[in-house]
Amino acid sequence: MELYHSEKFKPEELALLGRAVGTVAHGTTIVGRDGRALSRYGKRAMVVGIVSTGSTIMDVRLIPLIALKDFAHKKGLPLAYVYYYNGVRVEVSGLDVEEIETILQTRSFIEAHPSDIGATVYYPNALDDFMNELLKKYHMNLEMKVLVDAMNTPAVLFFPRLSEALGIDVEIMNDMMTSYLPPKPKEVFLHKLKKEGYDFGLRFRPDGYVELHIGGEELEFGSMWALMDHIKKAF
Repeated sequence: MELYHSEKFKPEELALLGRAVGTVAHGTTIVGRDGRALSRYGKRAMVVGIVSTGSTIMDVRLIPLIALKDFAHKKGLPLAYVYYYNGVRVEVSGLDVEEIETILQTRSFIEAHPSDIGATVYYPNALDDFMNELLKKYHMNLEMKVLVDAMNTPAVLFFPRLSEALGIDVEIMNDMMTSYLPPKPKEVFLHKLKKEGYDFGLRFRPDGYVELHIGGEELEFGSMWALMDHIKKAF
């Protein structure tokens, strides 16, 4: 669920938000980001706030949000994800958003003693580990032509491993994951998908969902496991 959105980069707000997240979490929170520099700096500000409450973070760094949701679910831990899409945004899962907002408004943060400041555990291989586990289960030879809209998100990092595992010929659009320019609109994706005779299309949205477009039908998935299950059954 989206917790925060600001058209301008305001690190002081993200630090306060982190203090509220840490106050609610009372434990370990997984933190990730997309490829923009503002997201990297914004995540740092938020992390400072989280650890100031004595909470620990697991920093997985650059990762697609849809993969992080699956990763955090398996770990049984809440997540906070910083990304850029028409401004700086923060997505959380496994945390009570209303409670975070109330603590933020009242400034009733936990104040950890300097000796009890939370730790940061770095896990830079989270995406690799996630992909290894995902692709242990799914191996197909679809021999299909597929259009992928990465929407300037880290979803481009799924490829070429995903294309090899599915046996598909992939063309990727909007793959500039460090760009602040808005990706080409959905209508461009749909026009290209139909005009150039792709077997199906995948559109990875910044909010952590992927759309599967096939035969004029659109299906939405919030999990890579659910997407792969559907592809295996459908094809």
